[in-house]
Amino acid sequence: MGASTDDIRNEFRGRLESARKTTLTLAAGLADETFRGQVHPGFSPIAWHLGHIAFTEWIWLLEACAGEAGPDDALRRLYASDGLPKEERRRVPPWGEITAFAEAIRARAVAALHAMSPEQHGGYWRFVIQHECQHGETITFLRQMGGLLATPSPEEGARDVPIGDMIVLAPGKFLMGSDSPDALDNERPAHEVTTDACLIDRFPVTQGEFARFIRAGGYENPEWWSAAGWQWRTRTLPRGADIRPLYWRAGGPGHPVSGVSLYEAEAFAAYAGKRLPTEAEWEKAALAPNGAALYPWGDAPPTAELANLGGAVGGTTPVGCHSAGASAVGAEDMIGNVWEWTTSPFAPYDGFKAFPYRGYSAAYFDGRHRVLKGGSWATQAPAARRSFRNWYLPGVREIYAGFRCARDL
Repeated sequence: MGASTDDIRNEFRGRLESARKTTLTLAAGLADETFRGQVHPGFSPIAWHLGHIAFTEWIWLLEACAGEAGPDDALRRLYASDGLPKEERRRVPPWGEITAFAEAIRARAVAALHAMSPEQHGGYWRFVIQHECQHGETITFLRQMGGLLATPSPEEGARDVPIGDMIVLAPGKFLMGSDSPDALDNERPAHEVTTDACLIDRFPVTQGEFARFIRAGGYENPEWWSAAGWQWRTRTLPRGADIRPLYWRAGGPGHPVSGVSLYEAEAFAAYAGKRLPTEAEWEKAALAPNGAALYPWGDAPPTAELANLGGAVGGTTPVGCHSAGASAVGAEDMIGNVWEWTTSPFAPYDGFKAFPYRGYSAAYFDGRHRVLKGGSWATQAPAARRSFRNWYLPGVREIYAGFRCARDL
């Protein structure tokens, strides 16, 4: 028997509460100038993210599902994604006011749950839950960029894993994307894709591997960079400085490299005589033994043994720690630890239907944004699965992004 309507409502409420607990924990305890200040010009203040989360809940749970009146024009301009420019979003209220706003919206949303129809409204609730989880991860790296996130001590002893090991990805068809109830619009519909044979790294590239690239003059040698990548390198990163990925972890050579742009990942791959995988190759390598399951290991929910998710350890873990979560072909750390760049532009699948509004995904189908897969150590479980697609411009290195390499056969 399937889950009852009450069971589904209770599940949604539990997910909402879990996401909000994480959000408030991440946003709490900050000085007002930090809470409402802009850590990086490419990202909004932490306070704005909290207000935007509540605003989004109001739009899709109260206005769209419960038929209540929506936010006024002033709130829409303040908290909508297409409202104020990022540099002007410091106008948001202080902690007390903004948390009271979020709590009031949440109380109304929970009260509206009793009338929610899973068939008619379930997609909106799932979207809102994942939306808050995604912004929680953004708050996490904003805290780290602001020096407000403690980095755990490195683990004792190196893991005995075959760093640089590659596995064969056989040619042929597979089912890409997802029609799961949790799948967002850009993951749909599931569709058949054919890939050629290739090799793909068993693990994400580690800091130890990337350190060799740095010592070899990787940041100073244009032959390993694309034209766009070298232009980004010379414009963005200083010459002759001690350049390394943004979230370099002292004493962590076995940890996946984190905080690199697509351009840096491409340059390393060229240095290593490899390339980055396509989105289809990555997703095929993440297939579970029983085929198109939610995760590389199957449909069982993530645990600490299977993947490093949800901020449980406060940072990355060395590769090889989650072998129980390996895919059918033996690829590890496909979920959690770091997002992984692919070469694929973020584009709609055939049959794409925008939900809950056109601007959520379709606004970024511009040929410039690139797909990242897999989730990071700060990704919460509702926003982590094999088919999930993240997207950023190739020069962004502020997210918890790493990569693994591929090679043609």
